[in-house]
Amino acid sequence: MRARLPVPTSVWGGSPAPSRRPGPQPLLPADVVDIGHGRSVRLLDVVGKGASAVVYRALLESANGLRKVVAFKLWNGVSSDDADVVFAHAATAASRGAWVSHPNVVETLDFGQWRRQPFMVLELVDGVSLNVLVERYAERSVRMPLDLALFIGSEVAEGLSGARTARDHRGVQLGMLHLALGTRKVMLGWRGEVKVGDFETSLAGPASSSVRSLRVVAYRTSTMAPEVAQGVKGDARSDVFSLGVMLRELFIGPRFPRTIQNAEAMRLAREGFVQPIAFQPHLPEGLVQVIVRALAVDPADRYPNASALAFELRRVALGLGVGDGRIFLRRALDREWGNDASEVTLERGPAAFSTLSEADIIEEE
Repeated sequence: MRARLPVPTSVWGGSPAPSRRPGPQPLLPADVVDIGHGRSVRLLDVVGKGASAVVYRALLESANGLRKVVAFKLWNGVSSDDADVVFAHAATAASRGAWVSHPNVVETLDFGQWRRQPFMVLELVDGVSLNVLVERYAERSVRMPLDLALFIGSEVAEGLSGARTARDHRGVQLGMLHLALGTRKVMLGWRGEVKVGDFETSLAGPASSSVRSLRVVAYRTSTMAPEVAQGVKGDARSDVFSLGVMLRELFIGPRFPRTIQNAEAMRLAREGFVQPIAFQPHLPEGLVQVIVRALAVDPADRYPNASALAFELRRVALGLGVGDGRIFLRRALDREWGNDASEVTLERGPAAFSTLSEADIIEEE
């Protein structure tokens, strides 16, 4: 285990940046960010980073001294032309997401702006992303166990359903969509929980034409419904397609060949292409039918929403004797990450978290 050198603590408030850090600079672990109203977050570790934002494990402290470990998502600095649009999209996603209270959805706790950079305070899921677990199995050229994959897929469907059917204080159903679902958006907790995050945040990014942005688009097209790739506004059936792609990846393999070029991936996504199965998967016939219907090119031929898909997945699971799959997930994570997952009740210092994040950091698009 590598030791981490101590980082001097600094407090960043709303005043102009100190002269020792001219211009926009990335925040570092041990920095303290004043988020207003007597509250602050002390950054502990980076747990995710990408083209539009960085996610930290952080300690939230209230004016009254209450403390809670959270995820602190800070959008990267953007140009003045993009700043207002990015903030508006992030604010809308946060205000709608705050109404969602569901065991399979990452909870939104707070939202604000720090030096013209939007931030969200979110529930911290102590674990790894589904993408990391999938890659671990791929490195050994083995498929995820059927019962484990079926449990995860069912939980993701329940999360999509919970967000779509959540209601505000007036009882009005929000109809929240994800429209950027992928394995990187699903968190797996050491205790066996499965939680979906980043609902409706895909628009909260700068309108950049950089090469990195092209890679972002290419990643999103790997699970994007054809109508969304064609520029049509998505609906609940678009999320069904994205979940169908995820199910296919868990049970069979990725939608596109791994060597595909970005431009080709975008073209195939608009066509609704899914690469043919090169082998006979040993899967229950009912499960195959569920995946095929979810991946229908015509939205009218898919399940109408994630609630209907969740019902079918649960029915297949119960037929196979798969009930509460948290024990399968806990064991799988324990086999892969040993000390981090085997005893979640033990107090762990920063070194344990930093070792995991250095090896398996969640690369958000």
